[in-house]
Amino acid sequence: MDLNIVLAVICGAVALVGAFCVVFQIYHMTVIDATARGSKHPKFWGVFTMSGNNSSGLLMYLIGRRKYPIVNMSESNSKELEKRKKSAGVGLLFLAIGVIGIICATLI
Repeated sequence: MDLNIVLAVICGAVALVGAFCVVFQIYHMTVIDATARGSKHPKFWGVFTMSGNNSSGLLMYLIGRRKYPIVNMSESNSKELEKRKKSAGVGLLFLAIGVIGIICATLI
């Protein structure tokens, strides 16, 4: 088996893990934010932000949430939101490294 193919598959797996991590963190951040703003059905909004190929659900949530000011954001929710932001950044890093690895493996 060619080494480039193996490297491309490994990098693809890393990119897939990174993408899944980012989507999972965005879901949880949306649920926390929607709950703090007092909007109806926060889990629906979390699933809705995950859908769409061009993040249209996330854009619609960000536009629609302007009507609802933050009502009750506890300190623990704020800390969890910051932790999830950092985890999403790590997921983006994995995604970027995986994609760069795939590109390098296919060009070599």
